[in-house]
Formats: sequence, structure tokens, C-alpha cells
Amino acid sequence: MAAREAGAAQPRVPRGHVSHNWLPVAGIGSLFVGGAVAALVFDGDTGRTAVYFVVGTLVLILLTAPWLVRHPPAMRAGPGAYLVLAVVVELGALLGGAVEAFRGLGAWVVLGIGLAVYGHLERGRVMVTAGAGAALLGVVAIVAALPWLTLVLALATAALLVFAAWRLRLLGLQTAGAPGLPGVPGVGRAVGDAGSESEARWWYGTGGRRR
Repeated sequence: MAAREAGAAQPRVPRGHVSHNWLPVAGIGSLFVGGAVAALVFDGDTGRTAVYFVVGTLVLILLTAPWLVRHPPAMRAGPGAYLVLAVVVELGALLGGAVEAFRGLGAWVVLGIGLAVYGHLERGRVMVTAGAGAALLGVVAIVAALPWLTLVLALATAALLVFAAWRLRLLGLQTAGAPGLPGVPGVGRAVGDAGSESEARWWYGTGGRRR
């Protein structure tokens, strides 16, 4: 009985929470690590690079779907918006990979933009920033047209996304261990480095503006 009461009293992350996106974001990061390897192995073969990103995006969606079912995201927009985004990202990755001028890296940019839009839907500023950064690095890789630079930029993109996933994971741990901020579901008072509630809202992308 005591153990049951202790378990019931233990703080938990809310069922629908932006921090649950840490695993899918980390998965996108691993996709770009593979992209860096693909750029090295395929040595400028844009067709194979495009296939890697398109197939990898589809596989990533299929693998992360069970996680998001068990650990749902914040879902601050309607389900239809998320479904449309998933379809547009997959089609965009397919079409972007087919355009010769993009050197098979169009899917890279599409994934970055898709993550930024998803972050906007979730009100997760760290995902918006990471997605925009990934898209920008993808554009640089396309314009530069240098295989070695593509390798470096893909690894930089992966590092950026892994950092974003770490921030989301940290947010979940802090939320589980501290009361939420008034009017800001899922941001704990343990974020002492934020300095204030408004700063916490800004840092974790949960609404509100920085003052």
C-alpha cells in the first residue's frame, strides 16, 4: 500500500508533452549521421544520396510512430495539421531528391523545414531553431557542391539535432521533478538558470515572450 501511494505521489511528465519529441528529434539526428556516411561512400552520387534520405525519412516515421503513440507530443494543433505535415514532408523529400539541381540533398532541406514547422505546431522553440538551422546547412551544402563539405555539414546538422533532443529530454526530466509554471504546462521551476518564468517560457519554447 505504501509503495503504491509513493508511486502515485511521484511527479510525472504530463501525458501529452513537448519533451516527448526528444526521441524523434534524436532519430532525425542519426539520419543525418547516416547522410554524412552516405555522402562519403556514394562520393557525389546524388541519386543514391536522394534515395537514402527519402527511404530514411519514411523508415524514421514508421519507427517513431509507436513511441509517439505511447508518449504523445503536446498536440497543440489539430491532428489534421500533423497529418498534412507528415505527408508534405515525405512528398517534399521525394520531389526534392528528384531535382537534379539539388544534388540529391533536397530532402535535407525539406526535413529541416518540416522540423521547424512541427516545432511551431508544438510550440517547441528549440525544434524551430534546430529545424531552421538544419535547413540552412542543407542549402549551403547544395550551393557549395563539395562532397567533403557535405560530409562536414551533415555531421554539424546531426550534432545540432542531438543537442535539441538533449534539451527536450532535459525539459522532460525537469518537468517530472518540479511543479509547473503557472499557465505554462510542462516547464518546471527547477530551471533555475532561466532566471524567471518569462525566461523559462522563452528558453523552452512553451509560449510567452522574452522580456
